Amino acid sequence: MLSFNVRGDDVDVTDDVREYISDHVSKIDDYFEDGVSAVAHINLIGYKNNDVKAEITIIFPFLLLRGEATSADINISIDAAIQKIEQQIKKYKEKINEKAKIRGEKTIFKTDGADPIKLKVVRKKRIPLKQMDSDEAILQMNLLDHDFYAFKDINNETIDIVYRRKDGEYGLITTES
Repeated sequence: MLSFNVRGDDVDVTDDVREYISDHVSKIDDYFEDGVSAVAHINLIGYKNNDVKAEITIIFPFLLLRGEATSADINISIDAAIQKIEQQIKKYKEKINEKAKIRGEKTIFKTDGADPIKLKVVRKKRIPLKQMDSDEAILQMNLLDHDFYAFKDINNETIDIVYRRKDGEYGLITTES
């Protein structure tokens, strides 16, 4: 059973919007095995140009599904985000269930018995982790023309990753021991 919560940032989340979300998010329930439950977090973000971004995140104990879409129509944004999640499920459901069985956990998705998609590492690379701050890591990432860069933070000794976001800004992932 998929339950959900909705949050609006600069968007009025009316009863009609909640009902629309309920009707459409429930389609994802059809992919779940009986007895599987999860929570969908739906964030609707309004922009000054009247576009609305729908961010949908579904959380399981060992899995996170996420879809997002932006449109001038809130319903189109919601539908497109749901469609992205459905595509992820269709593509990876066999592999996800295989991993659940290995962990000794219950499978999540109904399957059609197809072979799981093969996920293969095609290149391995060893890199030395240099100590630096995040500003220097962003500079290094840009000089190398990469989308991410791993480094050892000079201030707290953690292994961190800077990355280029879709909006052109930068993000920082800090690891925990």
